[in-house]
Amino acid sequence: MFSLANKSFISSFRYADANDIAIFLLRFVALFNKHTITLGQTNREMQNTDTDTLDALAPSQKLAAQLRRDLHDLGAVPESRAVTSLGSAAVADGISEVDANVLAKVVVSTLIKCGDIGSGQSYGDKVLLKRRAVSVLYSGDQCVLLGGDPSQGEPHGLLRVTDELPNDVFGLIDAAGVLSDADLSALWQVLEARIWSINAACSDAVTRVLCLAGVLPGSPVPQDASNWLSEHFPPPRKEGKAADPSQMTVIERPASARQIVTAGPGSGKTHTATDRVIHLVREGIPPARIRLITFTRVAADEIGRRISEALSEHTYAAGVMCGTIDSMAWHLVTSLGEAPPGGHERIIRAAHKFMADGDQAMIDQLSRISHLVIDEAQDIVGDRRIFCRALIDALPASVGVTVLGDGAQAIYGSWAGDKSRSGSLHDEFCDQGNWENHELTSNHRTRSPALQRFFKEARLLLETAGDPHTIYLTLREMLEDVATDPNVGLNGKVFPWKDDSLMLFRGRAATMAASARLTHSARVHRLKLSGQTSICDPLVGAICAGLAPNASLQLEHVRRRLADLHPQPLVSTEAGILADLQALGNGPAARLQDIGEMIDRQPVEYTRDYVGTAGPLLGSIHGAKGREAANVLLMLPPVPSGDDVDWLEEARVLFVGATRASLNLYLGRTPSGAVQDGRHGSRWLRGRDGGLLVSGVEGLRPLPGVAPALSVWEAAFQQPSCSFRRAGPEEGSPWHLVTASGETLAEVGSTLADNLDYIEATRGRLASNTMRIVGATTVVDRRSDGKITAVTLLPVLMGVARGRGSKANDDDR
Repeated sequence: MFSLANKSFISSFRYADANDIAIFLLRFVALFNKHTITLGQTNREMQNTDTDTLDALAPSQKLAAQLRRDLHDLGAVPESRAVTSLGSAAVADGISEVDANVLAKVVVSTLIKCGDIGSGQSYGDKVLLKRRAVSVLYSGDQCVLLGGDPSQGEPHGLLRVTDELPNDVFGLIDAAGVLSDADLSALWQVLEARIWSINAACSDAVTRVLCLAGVLPGSPVPQDASNWLSEHFPPPRKEGKAADPSQMTVIERPASARQIVTAGPGSGKTHTATDRVIHLVREGIPPARIRLITFTRVAADEIGRRISEALSEHTYAAGVMCGTIDSMAWHLVTSLGEAPPGGHERIIRAAHKFMADGDQAMIDQLSRISHLVIDEAQDIVGDRRIFCRALIDALPASVGVTVLGDGAQAIYGSWAGDKSRSGSLHDEFCDQGNWENHELTSNHRTRSPALQRFFKEARLLLETAGDPHTIYLTLREMLEDVATDPNVGLNGKVFPWKDDSLMLFRGRAATMAASARLTHSARVHRLKLSGQTSICDPLVGAICAGLAPNASLQLEHVRRRLADLHPQPLVSTEAGILADLQALGNGPAARLQDIGEMIDRQPVEYTRDYVGTAGPLLGSIHGAKGREAANVLLMLPPVPSGDDVDWLEEARVLFVGATRASLNLYLGRTPSGAVQDGRHGSRWLRGRDGGLLVSGVEGLRPLPGVAPALSVWEAAFQQPSCSFRRAGPEEGSPWHLVTASGETLAEVGSTLADNLDYIEATRGRLASNTMRIVGATTVVDRRSDGKITAVTLLPVLMGVARGRGSKANDDDR
């Protein structure tokens, strides 16, 4: 799977007239052989390195520096010659011939896997190539340099380091990419052995992570690198290791049992649901007869992956259907015919009606279910609750059901418009005597004794029958008592500004306002997108831009488009990218419109739900369900006012936010009235730097053609400031998004344009460069009749659009 997180650079040749790479490399190799150039003997000055320092370097560092210099001087080197030359240099350094040859091969392989050098084929011969420069942010303001001029940074590391921070730097987590459980196991074998054996067979991803963290092949793992890797790449959970007695009681019940399970934060609710399914399959229930429903697509995908891996010995393990309520309803309805128009809500109601009417075809569908598992039942409210209740009632009494949830974490009543406050699916079954009641009793998340006590005492408080307003105020006081620091500013230095930290807010408006202020202060962070909004891998749009809807992808097109991209994607072969895109479009003959239809379904493997590449993740408490972090900054909202406040739900929201922390909980304050609702669902930030809050791609439309997509791709890495500007001097001309250098990247849709018109009318001309481009996403552009016209790129924004005269924004409503 390719990803923007896996970025590397195709070679840049010194010879501008070499249009055909294969011909050029063939000529180069012939010239190389003719003149018998001896590698390692061109330009041997050791920059800023005396003899004693050079002697102290590990052999792999010396060989890496030599290879980089050779590539810099020659542009390309046959791999066999490079290995021979490096092996000779290692022998001269006192290493045995056998070990020297192994070390030379390891150094070449490692630098290729890390993206420091490239490799290609020239008529069957492997050739090493230069790559363009890229910087990876490692710690603080230190960067690891890949490719480029070998004189940059520390000259003799396996990977060079510098404290110069360019605009297009990548975060290390993004550069490393996602590690599979197998990769994590291999990484931890190295960490536990405390040495990276030169003979260890590591995947590209593990090699890249170790090297970027400063670990050398054949050398002990430095303690600081071990600490960093342990923190950011926790070991995968071994099968069965985390199951405690209370979990095992639920997991091992008979398949016909109907049980309601109460599971507090960190008690392993999702793990128990997963192992329940695995146990049922091993007990003989066919996987295809099990259904598991959870709250989000990401959770469903993760659970499905775990089940498939655990049941790999079963022929049809993948037959377990894991999905959201929306997807379950869609499958049931479409199995009977066409899905009704109107979105998920209409489909859920249609599925419920089929069941309520006793439709025979629907009954036949449900008769194929032998066990139903429902996770996160406390969040199932409104129409989804009614659907799930009808589904359970329609199943024969012999069909087992496992429902897991936690009433103390029920925070979606207001979101679903449940004015009657009738409760969740979990509450409903807790009151029924014909269901078994179980509780998961261990806390597997929290390492802090103080937080463990808070988890327990806060749950007891929320379960009492006292005055709701008093419960809310008491919970706030408990938060003050347990906090590592109860008074942290948004821009303060107390909170750990790390990639794995969370900053949580009561709602989306407060989250966006904080992001805008951090962007204005140049604080690097990530922003969790709301609802169903997601960022789709921009490499898809970069490759597909300019293709006609009926066009099918060909290898030559992928090759040409990759050559146009700057910077170019890391660790991705042309054939691999083509294969992934074809798989996305369901086959080798996939057309652009097939790929576009799949993208609009937001496939989990191609999407993420946040923008930005590094720093703490900002998000609403509702959007943080299922997440946890060692360090959490919970920005307390002002105490609500009014007669229609659901005080218990407000208390549960704070409880959910606080229980995302596994080690340290910090408290901050969200200012009152900082954000106001505007027209068309817009949000306005008040104050001196206030204006229209902008995030993601809301209100933007892509420009036609290839050139704009290439510009968006480059802007995603450079992350320039940007503004909205009229396309022409005439009154009422359309709005465009432009960079600080004046490059136009996108059009503005009518809803956003109305708000920009309002700013211009009340504040004068728009202020320049009050927003920043923080990434890019693949988008599907459609005509008014719904037909796809293009798959291309849009820039992802953070910031505020405001007028030049904005000083106070009291009337922005």
